[in-house]
Amino acid sequence: MTRKAYPDMLILAALLAISLPMTIAGCAATQEATQGKAVLDFSRPPNEFYPARLVVLDGKNINAPISKTSFWVTPGTHEIVVAAGINSAVTVKTAPNRSAGSDPGRMIIEVEAGKRYNIGAQLINERGDWEPVIWRIK
Repeated sequence: MTRKAYPDMLILAALLAISLPMTIAGCAATQEATQGKAVLDFSRPPNEFYPARLVVLDGKNINAPISKTSFWVTPGTHEIVVAAGINSAVTVKTAPNRSAGSDPGRMIIEVEAGKRYNIGAQLINERGDWEPVIWRIK
């Protein structure tokens, strides 16, 4: 190793000494922030269901990129509104048993800490009526 390379190594070691604890602290903070929470997961469902997208969570509009499919929530009761990604040949209508002016994909969900709730949309008849559905809890 030449004398010229030695100061470069010191700089690299100093940067590593500073950044490593910050990285570890960031990981710990992320674990604390998600500990004791549940996940609402809108990733691609199996073939018998259709994709859904979270639009409103507890009265607040969700303005997230379309690529975001998972949302951390606290345990308890939550009101969600979803939009169905149904591309079927049937004419898609609002979910049944809904009054005019209400959100068709509105659903009340009770979640438990440490669980993942996969949510999609399901056609319930040939007329195109649909409803949000939890298709898996794990």
